[in-house]
Amino acid sequence: MGIQYWVGAYSPDGGGTSQGIRAIEYRNGSLHDLGLAHPADSPSWIIAHPGLPVIYAALEHRGEIAAYRVVSPNRVESLGRPVAAGALLCHLTLDAVGSTLIGSCYGDGRVLAYPIASDGSLGAPHLAVASEDPYAREGHAPRASRSHQSTTLRNGRIITTDLGHDCLRVWDLVAGQLVLRQRIILNKGDGPRHLVEHPSGLIYVITEHSVEIITLAPNPEGGYEVRSRTALGDAFVPGEHYPSEISLDSRANRIYVGVRGAGSIAVMGIGADGVPLPIGRESCAGDWPRHHVQSGQALLVANQLSNTIVAFGLNAEDGRPDRRLSSLKLESPTCLAAQALP
Repeated sequence: MGIQYWVGAYSPDGGGTSQGIRAIEYRNGSLHDLGLAHPADSPSWIIAHPGLPVIYAALEHRGEIAAYRVVSPNRVESLGRPVAAGALLCHLTLDAVGSTLIGSCYGDGRVLAYPIASDGSLGAPHLAVASEDPYAREGHAPRASRSHQSTTLRNGRIITTDLGHDCLRVWDLVAGQLVLRQRIILNKGDGPRHLVEHPSGLIYVITEHSVEIITLAPNPEGGYEVRSRTALGDAFVPGEHYPSEISLDSRANRIYVGVRGAGSIAVMGIGADGVPLPIGRESCAGDWPRHHVQSGQALLVANQLSNTIVAFGLNAEDGRPDRRLSSLKLESPTCLAAQALP
């Protein structure tokens, strides 16, 4: 039996050519297009609810979140009207129990928490406190806040990245509201984009501008602090190459990073101290690898500008995605969201 994915993409309002949300299946080493699940305007990020037949899409250039009810493996229907979020809404995540949806907006820096009703529909949001630039100086032009991702940690807290203000913020979710717990200030110009938590409690942050993985470790005060900074490798140059997604291998001993501009997937090992170690890179067999997910012993890569999704087999020895298994032509793909269906 295969695994089904909902594919997010850019439509003409976002500079792409997609018509909306598509459904695909990965089965026995092959990708299969199941068709257009629902028309939508630039549903650039999609997340599936773990306990309901519902998916949520960030309609990035409309600044809205759309909820959809899954009616079949290749079709969804609207679940109410889209709800307002903020400028260039680019990421969605769910809290640990699936009762709150968190949205991150690149255009205006907003972070919002939406209550989820029993049928999966969304209520009125709580707007989190705005980010303040830690490097703001009187007489200098202000830098824009650029929220880019929110992640639910194993301890139930939420951590968010701000690519524009070079910081991370850790939140408690209290009665559906985001309460700021800690701000982690990185170097000016790092540009933290996405992150992933390791089972050990370490957090790996990929930076879009400095092209590094920053490792965060828990500290005695109950927060996090920077443990290390690791360059992706000599082949990647800040200002020319732009990391996108970061993920852990299913065995949590490898890190995969898509690198736009280089057409590559960077592969990192993890040392005994938890610090990433470069292993190498492999071609993504396309252009602008914006997102990727692991499916068994394969890595599925969404190449936005070459209009392809490519499946790669993972090398059993070093984890490199070095065997091209299957390729599928799809317009402007930006996200792959798995969902278990009956």
